[in-house]
Amino acid sequence: MTLELTLQPTPVALAPGVATRVPVQLHNRNVAPITVRVGVARGRASGWASVEPPDVVVGAGDTETVDVVLAPPADQPPSASMVPFTVQATEHSTGEPAGFTTGLLTVAVPIPVVGTMVERPRATTTYDLTLTNEGPAAAPVRIKAELDPPAGTISAAPQAVRLEPGESVTVVIKAKPSRPFMGTPRPFFVVAAILDADDPDRPPLLTRTARGKRKPRVATWAAATTAIVLALGATAAVAFSGLRIPLPGGRRDTPAAKAPAPAAVTVARPYALIDVFPHKGDDGGRGAAEAARRKLADAGMPVKLVDSLQSNDLADQGTGFWVLLQDGFAGVEAAQQYCTQWKPVAPKCTVTP
Repeated sequence: MTLELTLQPTPVALAPGVATRVPVQLHNRNVAPITVRVGVARGRASGWASVEPPDVVVGAGDTETVDVVLAPPADQPPSASMVPFTVQATEHSTGEPAGFTTGLLTVAVPIPVVGTMVERPRATTTYDLTLTNEGPAAAPVRIKAELDPPAGTISAAPQAVRLEPGESVTVVIKAKPSRPFMGTPRPFFVVAAILDADDPDRPPLLTRTARGKRKPRVATWAAATTAIVLALGATAAVAFSGLRIPLPGGRRDTPAAKAPAPAAVTVARPYALIDVFPHKGDDGGRGAAEAARRKLADAGMPVKLVDSLQSNDLADQGTGFWVLLQDGFAGVEAAQQYCTQWKPVAPKCTVTP
C-alpha cells in the first residue's frame, strides 16, 4: 500500500444525534505525490459517516490529515459492544486501493449535565464550578482539573460526585500557577473536564475554561532599575581596567575557504525502494533515517542511504528526502527477488524500474 493511515488507538465514543470528528492521518511512503479519495467502507457505521475533505493530495514523504465525521441519528440505540469501522483511501485516477485503517466506536446515551465556572471575587485563582443534572436519571461524574500551561498545582474538591435528577453541586477548584520571576503578568487557563464516572474511556461530558493572570515576583520597574545599575557598574569596571573593546569593522578575519560541493550520487535502475524520510526536524530527518538503516543492516540486509538532493535520479520535491534503497540489480526480476527475500524486515520494499 502506498499510504499509511492512522486512527486514534482508543475507541471513539459517540452520542445519538451528535456529530463527532475523528482525525485520520495519511502518510505517503512513496517518492511521488498521490491524489486519493478517502471514505468509510460499507458497514454498520457507513450510513452516518462522511469524510472532510474527501479528496486530498499527499506529497512525497508528507503527512496530511482528514476528519471522519460520525453522526449517529438521534434514535440510534446504544451499542452493546464495540462496533468496527474501516477508513479506506483509493487512488483518484484509477480507483486502486492506496491504504486503509480500522477503528472501533461505541454509541452511548448522553448524560445531560450542564455547568458554569467563575472565579471567586476576593479569592484569586479559586474557582466555583457549578454542575446541574437536567436529566431524569442520576449521573455519576468525575472532575479533572488542569492548568494550561501545565506549570504549578491545581486541585478540585470534591473530585467525584453523584448528581441526582435536578440536583446542583458546587466544586471548588484551587489553582496555584507558577509565577514568572520578572516581566509582565503571565496569562494562564484553568480547564475543568467533567467525565462519566462509569465510563473512563468516554470523552468528557463537558469542559469549562477560566482565564487568569499571574503577577511576576519582581516588578518591571525594579527589573529595569537593576539592569541600569548593572550596566553602569560594568561600564565603570571597563573604564578603570583599561580594557579595550574592539569596534565593529576594526578587524577583518580572512574568509574561510569554501568546502567543495559533495559529488552527485548515482542511483542505477532498477532499484529497490525501502523507505523515505523527509528533511524535517532539527537534524533534517537524518537521525531517523540512520536508525532505520542500522536496524536493517543489523538484520543482514544490504541497503544504502541516499540524500535525494545529491542525486539526479531521485525525486526531491520540497526540502528533499533521505531515501533507503538498494541498486545494482541485473534486472527488475532480481530487484523483486531482493524485496521478496527481505520482506519480513522491510515490508515497504517496492521495485522502481
